Amino acid sequence: MSIRVLNHPVDGDVDRKAAIGEAVEPDGPIHDRRITRGDVPDEWIEPVFEAENFIIEGPASVEIVDRSGQQIQMEAVADSLDRYLESTREPGIISTRHDDVPVGVPVWEWTTDNGIHYETTVDDEEFTLVANLGNETTKSKMARVRCLNGDYGGYSVTVYSNQEHRRNDGTRVTVDCDLHAVTLGHEEQVMNPEADFDVVDFKHGGVLEACIRRRLRRRNSLAGRIEERLSN
Repeated sequence: MSIRVLNHPVDGDVDRKAAIGEAVEPDGPIHDRRITRGDVPDEWIEPVFEAENFIIEGPASVEIVDRSGQQIQMEAVADSLDRYLESTREPGIISTRHDDVPVGVPVWEWTTDNGIHYETTVDDEEFTLVANLGNETTKSKMARVRCLNGDYGGYSVTVYSNQEHRRNDGTRVTVDCDLHAVTLGHEEQVMNPEADFDVVDFKHGGVLEACIRRRLRRRNSLAGRIEERLSN
């Protein structure tokens, strides 16, 4: 089985005839793509690298017709929610850019040190999700950076539509689904324009003030510059 490297394009000059198990010695420059403390502002060092918890919250799906012409009924989301949050064999994940590589986990609820309570809920119109982003991989650290500076400001829900019907106008209405992932992305990547989140809390040891930053359009952002440097 081949191995796909997420941040590498396929090079047409690569020798694909190497024997299985044959060691490949590096003969060119080494590109270090790890994110370091020197890559982020000083005030973000703790939330990005040290904070055990990094909490985001907001509507992950709203019962409207999205940009792809699909509407997911909230009753279908509610029926799939327990498995998404609680399954040990097929757990749902928090990912970025629809890569479906985990950068965090969904959580039922969160209470900040100053007593503000957030809860994952589904009502007749909206699926509100609380998620906790990790800091053990470069992708999860980058997700924290992008949430802090507003590059990631929208949720996008990945479901498998088990049952759906079509309206006369062509809208696909999902009435039964499996919820597999909620991904974070730029405003342009979010199918449901009402799906939005904020950073609501992060902790490192004692109390850190809640950090709330609204999403911004990507214009020569810090995270963009970091990613460009790491990919060169």
